[in-house]
Amino acid sequence: MNRLVVALLLWCFALPAWAEEGGGEGFLGLPSLFWKTANLFVFFGLLAYLLVRPLSRFFRARREQIVSHMKEAAHQQQEAERLRSDMEQRVAALSREIAALKERLRRDGEREREALGHQGDEEAARLVAQIGHEAARRVEEARRELASEAAAVAAELALDLLERELTPEDRERIFRTTLERLSARAAGGAR
Repeated sequence: MNRLVVALLLWCFALPAWAEEGGGEGFLGLPSLFWKTANLFVFFGLLAYLLVRPLSRFFRARREQIVSHMKEAAHQQQEAERLRSDMEQRVAALSREIAALKERLRRDGEREREALGHQGDEEAARLVAQIGHEAARRVEEARRELASEAAAVAAELALDLLERELTPEDRERIFRTTLERLSARAAGGAR
């Protein structure tokens, strides 16, 4: 079937040339303008016939790819929202723990101060200062642990996203930009 269509089309493309050879009247008694116009319509018809299926497949595949990327992005956004919510809960729990720790340490400090009475005014001040430093150290340690966890999760998500989305052209562009900046910095430092 396809060979028949191609042979018919080649014959139609050749008609205007044959019409020109026959003289001014055209081929089969029709003017050459008619044959050129028919040739143009046949050409565009063949072009449409040959390109409709591949283009529709391409656009369907592209649409499916975009839908897939949008679903993946929505999933990643939900995951990021879940992680953010989890981190907020951890920070809130840590804040409550810190407040409870401070309250407990304050009560312990007051109890110590009352027990020591007159003898322990100086000792109580030293203990309160030591407790404050310990609380600050624990708070700082807890914050560092939480920040380390958050940074590890963020780095993992960013690395995963970069591995999926970064193309070789993007890597090449980033590499070139970095080299240009380093060259500019080196040239600026040499002055």
